Amino acid sequence: MLTHPSTNNNGNTSNTLTQPDHPKRTDESMTRTEMDAFLNDALLELRQAELVTMNTHWQWSQTELPHHTFVYMHKFTGKLVANGIESLVTRKSAFLSIPGTSLELFSDADHEIELYIIHFDLFRVAEKTEERRIYERELGSPVTGWIQGPYYGIQRIAAQLTTEASQTSLKVQLLLTDLLHTLWPQEGPVHAEAQDEPEQWLRSTLQYMRENYMNEIKLEKLAELAGMHPSYYSQLFKGRMQKNPIEYITHLRMNRAKELLMTSELRIRDVARQVGYRDEFYFSRRFRNHAGYAPTSYAKQVHRNIVSLSYPYTDHLMTLGITPCAAQIQGHLPHVPKSLTLPFHAYEPWEQGRQAFLDVNPDLILTKDNAAAKAMEHIGDVAPIITVPWNQTDMFGHLQKIASIVDRTQAAKEWLDRHERKAERARKKIRDTTGQVTVAICTLTAKGPRMYSNRNFGHVFYRSLQLSPPDRIQKELTGKPDGVGFNWMSFTPGEWDGLEADVLLIAVTSMHERTTLLQQMTIDPLWENYPAVKAGRVHVIDWNSWVVYAPYSINIQLDEALSMLTNKPAFL
Repeated sequence: MLTHPSTNNNGNTSNTLTQPDHPKRTDESMTRTEMDAFLNDALLELRQAELVTMNTHWQWSQTELPHHTFVYMHKFTGKLVANGIESLVTRKSAFLSIPGTSLELFSDADHEIELYIIHFDLFRVAEKTEERRIYERELGSPVTGWIQGPYYGIQRIAAQLTTEASQTSLKVQLLLTDLLHTLWPQEGPVHAEAQDEPEQWLRSTLQYMRENYMNEIKLEKLAELAGMHPSYYSQLFKGRMQKNPIEYITHLRMNRAKELLMTSELRIRDVARQVGYRDEFYFSRRFRNHAGYAPTSYAKQVHRNIVSLSYPYTDHLMTLGITPCAAQIQGHLPHVPKSLTLPFHAYEPWEQGRQAFLDVNPDLILTKDNAAAKAMEHIGDVAPIITVPWNQTDMFGHLQKIASIVDRTQAAKEWLDRHERKAERARKKIRDTTGQVTVAICTLTAKGPRMYSNRNFGHVFYRSLQLSPPDRIQKELTGKPDGVGFNWMSFTPGEWDGLEADVLLIAVTSMHERTTLLQQMTIDPLWENYPAVKAGRVHVIDWNSWVVYAPYSINIQLDEALSMLTNKPAFL
């Protein structure tokens, strides 16, 4: 709950300037399960969502908030005053207020501002029977006050609420529900390092080093950029990065050289010049001292201590028999490596601390292209970063590329052979029990309804099982390579022309969403005429189990698809 102004011995109220603290709960005994239950019987109504961006002094105040109000300060330096209590804000922060709160924001002059202000109402079920439900406005909240991340998820949802003007009521409900789920405190402590950002002097010099590592960089130049004396700058840099500036530059150069040696056919002389060494023999000596191998033999070494920054590539590595020392994780995995908190999309900020990577001391970092720039920015000096492009090929291409990097080409071939035999057995069983059917696969998430093709959700049905998609999907696929070129199309529920199919699968992210989906779909007058509905062949599937486009998960999806297509479904 919000802390009230303190009172001195004279009975007068005094204001206290503090740093943002951990989130406060209105009920300290409330568990995460109870908080989820709190939302299951709730309706959320968006009142206003705005993005504030400017570069001048700014202030905002509400003496008595009429609605629940959430403020996410992505870029903001100044102070927040809640019920008279002042808090200093010097980095990204988030604050949740209940109706009736007095709230003020004051920015410092000459600082860039980027913040989101979201007003909403919350209604809870007061009476619930089979015939009706009665909702009453809820003024309280299980969590209020300062929110301790995860900021990458908060920003993603806040941006969607403020930038998409033509949202349906269903989409707003889903976005607000996702936001509040994100704001509940997670189980276990949140480490401060995950919220730590480099100061401006460090950001500017690190960026300069990343952009100019192939050229001569003098300590005096870096100190000048930082506005410090060279010796003082070097001391501060080492304390922050655990290596001095010259060591940092050397590690950038050597890691870039390792990437080129593993992924290109360049001669040693050309590799040396690309990373800033004119003398290839001097480069070779420095490389051997740093890596323990000569450049000519480095690419042939087997690297086992691998970090995966992409959950599909984590799946690929484990399919090949390699458990990463740390990884982004989602979906089913046979073993669980150390989990990293990393952005799922390129536009989300990076919040994982450097120490997590230093602790596992990786030989190699594997990533998709959408995270490569951020990886280079944060951990380019820790290990070579190998990028496997996501959209240039399909899942089979990803597997073969990763296998070549980690020297597991034979393991990849064996998995592909086993998968094809398994898919052929499944195809035969479906032909024998069901016959040739058309299948439509759609997802319903905060991003809106989508109908998928032969990549991601559709891979198992259209490629492994060789079933036919709806006409509109088939037309889009014509002339395009399998799994590349067309992934999904947006559609409006009820507009089924060209999307009819004998079997319809709908992927949702929660049971609450499933209930809402049923309500939305079944009131549509065209719903009952959809072929799959008339045939009783509609399946609701778990989005989280089907979103991972990688080998281990695909095999599990194949088993589930076979069961759905050869057994009587139960939609309700």
